[in-house]
Amino acid sequence: MSFLDTDSGKRLFNQYLKKVNGSSQRVYRSEIQQFFDFKNLKGISDITKEVLHAYQERLSWEHSPKTTKRKFSILNGFFKHLEASGAFRNPIITLKEFKTHTGVKDEDLLVCLDKFLATQNTPNIKKSYENLIKLFFAWINKDLCEITKQDILAYRDYLRENSYRDTTIWNRFISLNRFFKYIERENRKFRNPIVFKELTLIFPKKDKGYYTVLSVSEAQRLLNQPDRKTEIGRRDYAILALMLVYGLRANETAGLRHKHLEHDRVKGQQKVWIVDRKGRFQNRPKTAIILNGKALQAFDAWMDIVKGYGIKITGELPVFLPFIYDRVDHKLVIRRDRLPGALSVKSVENIVKRYIKKAKIERDGEVLSAHSLRHTAFTMLAHEGVPIQDIQKLAGHQDINTTMIYVHSAQSYDDHPGMRNPLNK
Repeated sequence: MSFLDTDSGKRLFNQYLKKVNGSSQRVYRSEIQQFFDFKNLKGISDITKEVLHAYQERLSWEHSPKTTKRKFSILNGFFKHLEASGAFRNPIITLKEFKTHTGVKDEDLLVCLDKFLATQNTPNIKKSYENLIKLFFAWINKDLCEITKQDILAYRDYLRENSYRDTTIWNRFISLNRFFKYIERENRKFRNPIVFKELTLIFPKKDKGYYTVLSVSEAQRLLNQPDRKTEIGRRDYAILALMLVYGLRANETAGLRHKHLEHDRVKGQQKVWIVDRKGRFQNRPKTAIILNGKALQAFDAWMDIVKGYGIKITGELPVFLPFIYDRVDHKLVIRRDRLPGALSVKSVENIVKRYIKKAKIERDGEVLSAHSLRHTAFTMLAHEGVPIQDIQKLAGHQDINTTMIYVHSAQSYDDHPGMRNPLNK
């Protein structure tokens, strides 16, 4: 319950809204409620400059400087009303201190940023990098050439003092470092001001459940959840099959396009090229998976549905398409209005999450995710004796030590390799 839900909060809030023109009351009510919900502020004493700056930063991710200014102007009016009622001091002395700067003082930075983002191959990564980099320049409010090591250390201290999580801090500096490295390669006069060793950042730990592996029976139970009598059920079954059999990531599944499919099949099998496996442009070699067995049957069943809609198959057409509810026929149909749009990575993750919940697969203290399916696939292959080099190639790992995780996961007390040594019999 926030301050606006208390008796005194309701009274003061309604008093203020009466001063606002009728047509604008709904907007003012919504804007003020959004602020109090942001940190679930229980009292007016919780309204501090720190909270306002955090709110401003959140808004800068989603809105233009003009929109952010309008939102703060509405808040300032309400705070002045609270101040007039007594027992409250408005933390906004001037709106200028909450002005959202672009942080960009010359066109060169914008050009560099656009070129850097063009080297990233997935929309989600582009958006993330753009937001994180712009947040830094909004904070520093300096030209690119003016940034020093001291500025970088000061930014780290600012993030720590404002209780940002270690993972958040790590991601911000990873984004900045990649951007600065790109500029350094393009411009010999520029020197990357980030020295990671001096930052002493804490490497983010994987969440519990990141390396969780499903048993064979759990994986089969998961595959049984989609209703394959429905079109969307066949799509979801194909998605789960690719992720559980071939270990595709959520972003790789969402990013599949028809241009990644080989036109001619060999021995009835379908080759699929997986490009830029972690979203890094021209940084990783292409790898291929060969669809066969039940996974190929599931894939073909979905392709038949797409063809049945009469959709023109082009190279850029996503393999997995979103559905929409048809109010006329009262059923889910493929979203033709979004073509050639695709399922988002978040949508794929939510599909997996929904069926895991439906299958009642649980782990104490662990969150099962789409990535759990990837680890399940490779652990099962290791358990079946597939050579580690083959698993490495299928996974698209550059370092075989990463693939060794699955070999360790596959070892158990029942079939440890040491038991097979003739000297141990």
